[in-house]
Amino acid sequence: MSMITRCPSCSTLFRVTPQQLQAHHGQVRCGRCMTVFDGYRALATLPDPAPPGPAPAAAGQEAPAFELEPVEPATLAAASEPAAPARAAEPADEAREYGPPPEQLSLDDQLFLEEAHERRRGARLWAVGSVLLMLVLAGQAAYVYRADLAAQYPGLRPSLVQLCDLLQCTVSLPQRPRLIAIEASDLQVSDPARPSVIRLTATLRNYAGYDLAYPALDLVLTDTREHTLARRIFLPSEYLERGKDIGAGIPANAEFTMRLDIDTGDLGAAGFRLDLLPAPTR
Repeated sequence: MSMITRCPSCSTLFRVTPQQLQAHHGQVRCGRCMTVFDGYRALATLPDPAPPGPAPAAAGQEAPAFELEPVEPATLAAASEPAAPARAAEPADEAREYGPPPEQLSLDDQLFLEEAHERRRGARLWAVGSVLLMLVLAGQAAYVYRADLAAQYPGLRPSLVQLCDLLQCTVSLPQRPRLIAIEASDLQVSDPARPSVIRLTATLRNYAGYDLAYPALDLVLTDTREHTLARRIFLPSEYLERGKDIGAGIPANAEFTMRLDIDTGDLGAAGFRLDLLPAPTR
């Protein structure tokens, strides 16, 4: 059986036999450009084989492969296309079975595919925008409720403090007057010689499971008919003892007693009402 192979450098065709390829492990030398290549890579059979003999090595140089003589293209009219050495020659184009031809898309199908692509692109943009919007909303919520987050999740306080350093804000204790109860309160004249000066005493208890900020005191003085005579809101800085840390707040499940002397003048107050309000924060 006679075969042909092609030089990858100059594309020259050569006759070759399986015995010649096996003897040199497929390595052959082009007789035209002297390029050594693998003869198995472009191998095909000839209908009229004529195997050439091995070519001698060049003088003074060890021959890594035998040299091939070129074959005229006219003699290869009946030869098949090059194929792998282990496979048979491919059949003629007329005998090949390619199956039904591909169906060409109509204009409506093309427009439908373009619209589907645009919809997918729009969906991706909406998804990215939704994620960014959620991040912005999460940042706003963290800023507004930073005090509650720091109180209920102490591990977040360092990160919130760093964020407030950038935004020039503070992370204070949360204001929750509804979670603070007035356990006891009293209003009496502290000095008989000065009947206009009265002392307000109140015991506040924090029923939350975390520390709370000191609330503001809403004091209303009334007469014997419980009509309002005067009203005043006292901030923590006004009713706390001097030197007490305002930022420390009321510990969780703890009590705090405050005392405040008030000069009522000639109001003649006979009673009072006391309520707790959120104290303004920075």
